[in-house]
Parts: sequence; structure tokens; C-alpha cells
Amino acid sequence: MFLLAASAILALAGAASAQHSFTLHNNCGYSVPVFVDSWPGSVSYTGPQPGTLSPGEYYGLTIPSGWNSRICDNADGGNCWGADSMCEFNMDSGGLAYYDISNIRAYSIAQQIAPADGSCQTVTCTSADCPCSQAYPVGDESGCGDDAPVKACGDQDFTITYCP
Repeated sequence: MFLLAASAILALAGAASAQHSFTLHNNCGYSVPVFVDSWPGSVSYTGPQPGTLSPGEYYGLTIPSGWNSRICDNADGGNCWGADSMCEFNMDSGGLAYYDISNIRAYSIAQQIAPADGSCQTVTCTSADCPCSQAYPVGDESGCGDDAPVKACGDQDFTITYCP
């Protein structure tokens, strides 16, 4: 009986760590509409949508383990397909979280992705001319030929700041 109860507790603890906390922060002097997308075939985000964040507002999300998608501003038609600047994530891929800022379609807003524990690289893009070490350039799906904008880190939580 004790072994069964201990197994159940361990399973619950593992399930709790299988989620990630994301904090969205609008540091802009204007409202920012934000949408959490889900790639087809990936683990879906099923929580509430952030909607429009007011200046100074913080919004917390719980992202499921295995989620591989993006968070964008100015979503078009309830998804990020028509969005310009966006933050992309691949959570829990081989024990790592991969993340980048993409301006491939166009640049629309300054953004920063900061891993919560500070042990991994923060990426910041504040203009359409961000270096490849910080974001995918406008119109360049190759990431400067080597996917340089993509960072990897041990699975963890993140803060996305608009107008850092």
C-alpha cells in the first residue's frame, strides 16, 4: 500500500513539473494584443488566451510539457500565421527548451525572452535590424544560414517582455 501511495505521489510530482510558467509583460506605453498558438501535431495550449495586455500589465500562462509553438502579437484570425514578430518555443525536446524571436514575416514589436532562472541566454530584439544572435531577420527563414537565433536551455519557465 505504501509503495502504491508513494508511486502516486511521484507521478503527481512529475506531472506538476511537466508544465511551465510563462509570464507576459507589456512594458510598452500602449496596449498589445497577444495570442498563444498551437502547431498542428504538437501538444496544444488549452488555457485562456491573454487577449490585449494594457501598458504595464503582467499575465501568467501555464504551458504544457511538449508544447511546440509560438506566442505572437496582433494574431490574425485566431492564430499566428499572419503575425509579424513572434516568440517561438519547443518545450521539453530531449530535456531542453528551444526558443527564439522571429521577425521572418516582418518586424512589429520589440520583444525579449528571458529564461526564469537566469542560467541561459536572454534574447532581445528592439528593431527590424536585430543581429542574428538575437532574432530571425525579416525575410530570412535560415536564421542567417545556421539558425543562429535559436537558443537551447534546460527545461524551465520564461518571461516575454514587450518593449523591453
